[in-house]
Amino acid sequence: MSDCKKPSVCEPQPKSEYLAQRRKGRKEIKLPDLAFLASWREQIPVLDCHGAPGKALMYSSAKSCATPRIKEEVTKTGILLFWILNLFAVIVAQPGPVSAQEKSLYVLYSGINANYLSLWLAKDAHYFADEGLNVQAVHVRGAAPVVQNLMAGQSQLGMIGATVVAPASFQGNKEPVMIGGVTNVMAFAVAARPGIESPQTIKGKKLAVARLGGTTDFVVDYALKQWKMQRNDISILQIGNEADRLAAMKTGQIDLSVFTPTYLPVIEKAGMKVLLDLEKLGVPYALNGYASTRSYIAKNRPTMVGFMRAVVKAIKRIKTDREFSRKILEKYVRIDDPQFINAALDQQVRILPDLPYPPVKGIETILQELARAYPEANKMTPESIIDSSIVKDASL
Repeated sequence: MSDCKKPSVCEPQPKSEYLAQRRKGRKEIKLPDLAFLASWREQIPVLDCHGAPGKALMYSSAKSCATPRIKEEVTKTGILLFWILNLFAVIVAQPGPVSAQEKSLYVLYSGINANYLSLWLAKDAHYFADEGLNVQAVHVRGAAPVVQNLMAGQSQLGMIGATVVAPASFQGNKEPVMIGGVTNVMAFAVAARPGIESPQTIKGKKLAVARLGGTTDFVVDYALKQWKMQRNDISILQIGNEADRLAAMKTGQIDLSVFTPTYLPVIEKAGMKVLLDLEKLGVPYALNGYASTRSYIAKNRPTMVGFMRAVVKAIKRIKTDREFSRKILEKYVRIDDPQFINAALDQQVRILPDLPYPPVKGIETILQELARAYPEANKMTPESIIDSSIVKDASL
């Protein structure tokens, strides 16, 4: 008997339904909905637990749907061999396009907040489908794993900041490149639990980020510099997404964390203190955008231009159709608090560029900060990790 804890996901699809779709000649046979993959803990590429035709869950937990045989192999041979076997399996079982006109894309994103609205809306408004793209938006915790999967060729695009793309470049991997920017200011705030009223009282306290080495960790360094403090003045922990970190603060597990401005109404309602609102500083910053790899772009340029054309349409819709944008945002963040949603939509209208070019000045800020720890960053230019031609062609 399967020990999978998600029977609704892992239950095999009736073969008759699959064949019926083929016989009717439908243009699209939907890839599995990977939205439930909300945890990056122990993420290892695995196949769909029932091996349904054309299905491969590329990002799942090693424990979630593994068969007893796989578990036995993991025990015997260790995680390294498990990685090798499953990576091979993913390559073999990659879902192919169901028609000559359709292109399947896996797009990873690393947070659950309004900064990802352009991706969600483009998908749900069928703008990607209009471009002949079957896009699966997959959530993983933290930006670093997104880059790792891009470089491994297991996803085609990622929605991340340049804080994780730049290090890959000066460490020798020139493949990752930013092709778009949607959040081009340092739109973050550092908040503390009740009782902490100023930065001067945080020494020795516990501060949580999404993932060590990721974007929120980078923001902490910037905030500490503003306060003339060092990393060793506080304890920095790694705790999932914003909702997880907020819950940890409410229960007293941590003292501070980093949040997007859309969470500020919820934070203030809970009696917590915002110690620093970085968006108000107006610092140019490549916080969130779209990244891919040079090799994939070279081989699939029309696909990338079509993808970005859909994103441009989504941005326009966000700025002109508040009710539709509200529905999409509520669906993905799973919060229907009017104050939260209104603040989030206001922020998006305020900061979203009409054309999401990768921000040169925003990447300059990141390289300057990285150079404090990595001298190699001084030798880089923003243009070395940017491809602006995708947005340019999409806007024609």
